[in-house]
Amino acid sequence: MLTDQIENIVSKAARKTKTLQFAVDIPSLGIEYAYSSTEQNQKFHSASVGKLMTATLIFIAAEQNILTLETRVADVLEKDKLDGLFIVDGKDYQDTVTIRQLLGHTSGINDYFEGKTFDNSDFVDEMIQNPNTFWKPDDLLNYTRNRQQAIAAPGQKFFYSDTGYVLLGLIIEKVFALPFHSALDTFVFRPAGMVDTTMCFYSDGFDQNHLAPLYIQGIDVHLFESLSCDFSGGGLSTTTSDLLKFLTYLHSGGFISAQSVTQMAAFGHKYRQGLHYGLGMMQIRFEEFFFLLKQLPRLQGHLGVTGVHAWYDPVTGTACVLNVGDTGDMVMSFKLLIRIMQLIVRTNVKSRKG
Repeated sequence: MLTDQIENIVSKAARKTKTLQFAVDIPSLGIEYAYSSTEQNQKFHSASVGKLMTATLIFIAAEQNILTLETRVADVLEKDKLDGLFIVDGKDYQDTVTIRQLLGHTSGINDYFEGKTFDNSDFVDEMIQNPNTFWKPDDLLNYTRNRQQAIAAPGQKFFYSDTGYVLLGLIIEKVFALPFHSALDTFVFRPAGMVDTTMCFYSDGFDQNHLAPLYIQGIDVHLFESLSCDFSGGGLSTTTSDLLKFLTYLHSGGFISAQSVTQMAAFGHKYRQGLHYGLGMMQIRFEEFFFLLKQLPRLQGHLGVTGVHAWYDPVTGTACVLNVGDTGDMVMSFKLLIRIMQLIVRTNVKSRKG
């Protein structure tokens, strides 16, 4: 059986990782399968997979006519939030930046998490060396404001930015008149039945002790208070089951219209080889990794830096979620995903042939 084959692949991979969670829903074959190397329905940190939820909230606001994608950020947020973030060659572009540009990482703002700093300091090093630091959204903005230079004028360049997504979180708070975690709960978690997902450090019910191991640069940070640095860039405690619910609900029109999902999935920029970006959504093009993988579907969803995957096949409705909880295991996580997708594709082909 397919589930036995998947179990064999996943359980072998789990012997080489600190933690491993995997789940898949294959409607065409009537198969749902889940695996965890630790406890059942293990909670783990979402990393940037949470950007899918942030983007979804923006589109919900757009469909409620609270804003548009062309709304200027300066028309929503106070000037002091934007000062110093969009200056290029002495010119301040804060009045021209749009919500669309933040969603698609074309606003020109730098990235506090991985972007270059004036003094060559590294945010991740600071996060690890100061584990008891609680990072508020304003602290993250100040990091970019005081220690980084804007990348380009708005609309001129694609540059992946967690700082930009912090601004989106603050915009969501403004337009819904709710704390970001409450907006998530009201418009995302509850409608989709995501009963085990919370926003780290903010939601009632968040328990850091129940997070799976989370390794960054070889150090387990899952109990660090400095893990608060994600905010609306992806700081969720979630499970494979809940992420499957989210992916299916999103693509079935539960949150937003099919037209809005299509806008999210307009993959106009290359993020990395084989990974393309739309508006808060990524696409995998396996054939760019290796030409013999061209038979694999183009999946859409998002990726997290610690090896968190949440992907959906818009053709077959297959959804899969994977977490290895380690920045050092990213390549391995893709190899695992490829093996499983190859197996699913072969089984689907055999099923159609009868």
